Amino acid sequence: MLAPRLILLLMWLFNSAFVLQPLAAFAVPNPILPMLDLLILPTTTLGYCWAAGSLGGLSSFGGVLVVAIGLIIDLDLIGNGRGVGRR
Repeated sequence: MLAPRLILLLMWLFNSAFVLQPLAAFAVPNPILPMLDLLILPTTTLGYCWAAGSLGGLSSFGGVLVVAIGLIIDLDLIGNGRGVGRR
């Protein structure tokens, strides 16, 4: 669960345009949205930033596919974390 967050944090520190530029169109201010994404859906955010930077965003099938795979991975990580707590 730590790897996507670490990668997103390193990309934000070393190449802030990779993270901040795709998220600039949203209504939430730039520093707040990446921090929320870092905590909640880091793999989906990485997929969205990559799709926006190299695949043409969500207007292409490849972009939608990358974001959907990231969302599935994040939901699986969230679900597995809750299951471990119940055992």
